[in-house]
Amino acid sequence: MRWLLLMIALTFDVFPFAFNPNDEKKITVLKHFDIPASFLNDPYLNDIYVAQKRDCTENGFANSPENADILIPMLTSLISQSDLPSEFLFVALAESSLDTLSTSSQGASGIWQFMARTGKLHGLQITPYVDERRDHLKSTRAAITYLSQLHRQFGKWYLAIIAYNCGDGRLSRAIRKAGTTDLSVLASPSKAYIPPESRRYIRKIVSLALLASDRAFLEQIQYDHLIGVASENPIATVYLPEGEDINRIAAVLEMPKKKLVLLNTHLRRGVTPPSKDMYPVYIPEDKLQLFRETYRTKALKGYFVMHRIKAGDSIATLSKKYDVSTVAIRSENMMGEGDALSTNHSIRIPINRGFIKYVALNQPQVPETKVSVVKLYNSTIEQLKVKNIFTQHKAKENEEVKVSD
Repeated sequence: MRWLLLMIALTFDVFPFAFNPNDEKKITVLKHFDIPASFLNDPYLNDIYVAQKRDCTENGFANSPENADILIPMLTSLISQSDLPSEFLFVALAESSLDTLSTSSQGASGIWQFMARTGKLHGLQITPYVDERRDHLKSTRAAITYLSQLHRQFGKWYLAIIAYNCGDGRLSRAIRKAGTTDLSVLASPSKAYIPPESRRYIRKIVSLALLASDRAFLEQIQYDHLIGVASENPIATVYLPEGEDINRIAAVLEMPKKKLVLLNTHLRRGVTPPSKDMYPVYIPEDKLQLFRETYRTKALKGYFVMHRIKAGDSIATLSKKYDVSTVAIRSENMMGEGDALSTNHSIRIPINRGFIKYVALNQPQVPETKVSVVKLYNSTIEQLKVKNIFTQHKAKENEEVKVSD
């Protein structure tokens, strides 16, 4: 027995806890997650803490200093306005390391790693033009709403985090099977009530938050000015018309395009999407005054996307895919009715060209529709023919006609 006690004592001497389990700051961090102080004695937490400390020493908390400088103040600002504890910053850090282009093997995307279905349920648009799971502000607000809902459902913040990772249904079944919500039981590797990924996930988030409570460590890795203090959001929102180009906005703001793209990774094609409404674009807060003084809406011309033809594509399918008329596509590419598409070749899809639908004004006969359009737009039949060279002389109601470049 004396030999066994000696071996236990030697074990703790050789493999001590990486932190003081009685540290009041660390106990407070656990309280913010609704986790009892006794969880600081969890050996698996200790192991993950050691691994995270090593990784953060080498790489910091985020995948790049630039991302950290921009996104951590934004996250702390938005979280401070919610009912989430400030430590929920580390949910995003654990999810993506603030890699703005991060996409998991299962298809989760953005700094909060929303799956498409979950993102849409929380109001995030996913279209050929935008993926708002990569909209840093909208996805953060969606994540705050989702985590708050999970907290109301399960009553504990650590349970909300686990459910965010493995789903509320999976967690509910685990709680019923375990007969308790005690974290040390639910996250026990020997019991396997929740998936291995979720067991590691909750410990990783707690470990990151514990590391951030160590001021000396933050100073060592040069993150002391970013974490622990709710700051003003450094990102401003401006609303722009459809088809506005990130390149032009960067030029107006006299800033590198790369930095503006970092703020707007949700714009898949680098332009605001086709829409009747103005669309939000993000710029640095310190550039807002310059934007107000210098930006003027451009007469948007020539806004198109290139589509590479695949097997099965037709003008009709492309028309449906991009919500652009077949006449507009044929006119943009100088194609007649009999012209076929060639696989692996690219064609231009006009998105914001001056196309309108033929409208029967004063109920004219079908042949008179062109005349009505001409009168409405102060144009001539000849000018209309030049812009619509493949349109038949007799107009079809609801067919589109090009009236401007």
